[in-house]
Amino acid sequence: MYDRRETLDLWIGDFCASTRFRDHAPLVREYAPQLLGAFLARACERRDIAPGDLEEGDLRPALLDGVAPLELPAPAREGTCGLIASFLEEMEAQGRLSGGRTLGLYVKALRQPYLDAAAGRAPDLMRPAAKIGRNDPCPCGSGLKYKKCCGRAA
Repeated sequence: MYDRRETLDLWIGDFCASTRFRDHAPLVREYAPQLLGAFLARACERRDIAPGDLEEGDLRPALLDGVAPLELPAPAREGTCGLIASFLEEMEAQGRLSGGRTLGLYVKALRQPYLDAAAGRAPDLMRPAAKIGRNDPCPCGSGLKYKKCCGRAA
């Protein structure tokens, strides 16, 4: 019978014994089993899949909902995305996870949202540009007022 937790523990143990693991700071290595366990468990539970079937869509919720709430010292939090990326790359190198390198790059790209979530900061909901008024020129370039052009469709 398949035991997902046993597989996750095996993967984490193998990574912690690898040379790639030693490239990380000692504090990050200290928290690695906890971080990787929370990350992988959340990623697999999302769609009830095996660890080898992870896809990009599984990673964001795993990082922001599974790992960000963990109580970690700031230096460990700073190295979390790099650690997870190294883990995914190592699993691809070992033939356990296809596309691990690409998934690792995606996790690295999520660094700032992860740090914001871990610090309890809400995402910025500011509008990037000023709101278009009804009597402003239409942004489509027609020369008409917004209310007579594209604003009519809204």
